[in-house]
Formats: sequence, structure tokens, C-alpha cells
Amino acid sequence: MNFERISIPSGLAGISVKFTRSNLPTLVLVHGFNDSKDSFVFLEEELGKHFRLVEFDFRGHGDSDWNEDGIYTPGEYLLDLHCTISSLTEDSIFLLGHSMGAGISARYAGMYPEKIRGLICLEGFSGLQPLDKESGRIRNWLDHLQKKAGKKDVNQKSMKREDAFSKLKLIYSHLDPEKLNTLLDGLIRETESGLFTWKNDPRLKTTVPIPFPPDLSRNLWKRIESPVLMIYGQKSHLTPTNLEEIKSHFRRLSFHEISGSSHNMHHDNPETVLSLIGDFMKTHFELMR
Repeated sequence: MNFERISIPSGLAGISVKFTRSNLPTLVLVHGFNDSKDSFVFLEEELGKHFRLVEFDFRGHGDSDWNEDGIYTPGEYLLDLHCTISSLTEDSIFLLGHSMGAGISARYAGMYPEKIRGLICLEGFSGLQPLDKESGRIRNWLDHLQKKAGKKDVNQKSMKREDAFSKLKLIYSHLDPEKLNTLLDGLIRETESGLFTWKNDPRLKTTVPIPFPPDLSRNLWKRIESPVLMIYGQKSHLTPTNLEEIKSHFRRLSFHEISGSSHNMHHDNPETVLSLIGDFMKTHFELMR
């Protein structure tokens, strides 16, 4: 794929964007937490035949800027998405998000229903958490930041590429080495010493744990006017217990579960994901025929 690469402003952050030039409908791909825009690499070739692709890194991720204080909020991620879309097109678009990117995309589609022709969510809904768990997360976050107050240094460790590969394999133990190396290319940066560092801000773990208001999320999902495709991996560790309740708020929903797939179905089973997207596009938009 031939991508052009630019940086666009989003608040005080510079957001790294790659896109293709064509007169095809625009599809914006939105990555998950602690991932990067290059995580859709196994879908790009086929999707690029039918869409003008736009992919970007959320702040703190990939090649985008880091927040100076290392604190990231869902509102800022929404802003990154909004600024990317507004900078690249004035037309209505298709949105495809994975995990956190899907959750952000679904809320955005409810805020700007007139902008969205179709929404594809590869998981992305963690479900309602017990209030005790939520309050405990916030307390731990406050205590952690209080201990780090006044410290501006970022502990970014250098490593050999093979060490980074080994760490990534702990997460994707079922993927073959070729796929792992392809994913690794988008997640690490070579230093002048010949060693590598992770591109993502190591302080992402201090992302604000205050959840998006559940009632507001449900209101936004109900406001989505476009058809929605939601896909889950049958072996996902992040399937919410209240998935049926979540699904009930989408008016034009198609739901599929991929047998044997994990949370990262676009890595495990890209052919199946592409087939489901193709069926969705043919049915509702006469695209990908």
C-alpha cells in the first residue's frame, strides 16, 4: 500500500496520520489502547481496493505526540478522532474501530450521526463494572499520581529487537513469527545506539480511569443512524457479561462471533473479518462486490 504520512494538530498534540489518495469512499480505521495505526496491516491490502484509507495514532501512541504529564482521557481520544476526520475529508465516512477504538468510534457516531455512513466495531465494549471496582481503580490512580508528583522523567527502556519480539510473543503467543515481526515493526522505534524502544508512552497505564458515563454512552448508541457491524472473538477475554444489553441500544445492528478467535480477530482471522465486512458492505451499501 502507498500511504502518505502527515501530522495534524489535535489540541496541543500532533497526531500522526497515514492515508491513501483516491476517489473511493473514505474508511477511517481506529486502533485500540496501547496499540498503533499499523495494527490493521493485515486488512489494508483488501480494504484499500474499495476505500480510501485513513489511519492515525491516538496521542501517546505510535508516532503521535505524548501528553507532557502522561495523563490521557477519553475526551482527548475523541478529539483526536474528530480532528483527523475533519482534516482529511468533508464527506460522510465509514468508521472501523478495534477495542478502545471501537468504543470511541461508537460514541463519536452517536455525536455526529450525519457524518457516519457505516460503523464497524471489532469488540470495544467492556461492559458495566461494579461501582466498588470503579472507585478502587480511581483511588489507586490518585495514589499513583500523588507519588509521581513533580517527576517529569519517563522511564523508557532500550532493548534489542529480539527482546521486544519475545515480549510481544507473550501477548500473541498463537501468532506465527512472520505476523509477529510485522506487528512489531509498527510498535518499536530504533535509537541511535541500534537498540529499540516502544513507540507508545509507557505512562499510558496512568490513563484517567474515570469511565465514560454509562447512561450517556447508551444515549449516544441509540442516536447512531447508520448500519452497525459488531464482531467479537469467541475466545476473547474482554467479552462483557452484559453484551446483550449493550447490543440492544443499537438500532441497525448486525452481530457476529468468530469461532476460535481472540480479542484481536484482525490478527488471528483477518480473512474472516474481511469476509464479514464485505457481506456488510454489499448488503447495506452495494460496496466490496
